[in-house]
Amino acid sequence: MNIRFEGKHIKKGSDTLIVVFQGAFTSVNEDYADKIVAGIISSESVKATHTRYHFYKLSEQLSEPDFFFIEDYYSHLYGWYMFDNGNLIIQEFNNKLSKFICKHNYKEVILIGSSKGGVGSTLYGLINPYVTKVFGMVPDLRISTPAYGKSGQKLFFNNNIGFEEKVRDFPKLLSDYSVAIENKKFYYYTGIRDYGFRQLIELNKYLCKEYNYDSHLIVMPTADTHSPLIKNHTNLINHIIDTVVHECPLDDELFLEVGGNVYLSTYLAIAKK
Repeated sequence: MNIRFEGKHIKKGSDTLIVVFQGAFTSVNEDYADKIVAGIISSESVKATHTRYHFYKLSEQLSEPDFFFIEDYYSHLYGWYMFDNGNLIIQEFNNKLSKFICKHNYKEVILIGSSKGGVGSTLYGLINPYVTKVFGMVPDLRISTPAYGKSGQKLFFNNNIGFEEKVRDFPKLLSDYSVAIENKKFYYYTGIRDYGFRQLIELNKYLCKEYNYDSHLIVMPTADTHSPLIKNHTNLINHIIDTVVHECPLDDELFLEVGGNVYLSTYLAIAKK
């Protein structure tokens, strides 16, 4: 299978690469998917939407690393970096990511992403041998596609219920691939009201038990739901990304460790809008 592997590569001459996996766009919904299926929205228009890169300002704020803003234009809409019109693309995508890293001779590779981008950063952080760090923000491990309606189901899964069920079982899906966690660090940011909170907690426990991986789980104990956990705390998110990139300890004034590398965000962190 010859899948797309596209995005914007910002080169600064560094041997460190930050790969940003895109999240979903609020303008892309069930109506949008219906129009794609009906041929009202062209493939060129959909593809152009994917060039509105999330976290783009990071490439200006962090002067040292190179960046690659990778696009999720699969299934004529999205593919969670995993599927394309009812076919798994994980192995092919992972191979192309490896070739990209080796071609540019990167020594350190950091994957970041939010929501469905958090799924991509988590998945390839676990199975790609060249990745060194991962920061997943409110990863949508439920693979929440129902919001795109019947048209989305057709685009994503080709109306194959069995395939859809397989994709939604992330831990089981992961077991089909070789997990490589040696010398890697994983950081996750979520909130108690995020709809993917329970799935992330369970995945984190599973990975700790099965692979003894090095994870740091940051929990926001506020009323913020999925998107506001990112949008309402941009300064805090940027602070965490800087911490991850430069491998600094998590600031104990902002994050209270409650055991097992699980941290609660303090009032100072909550106020760091």
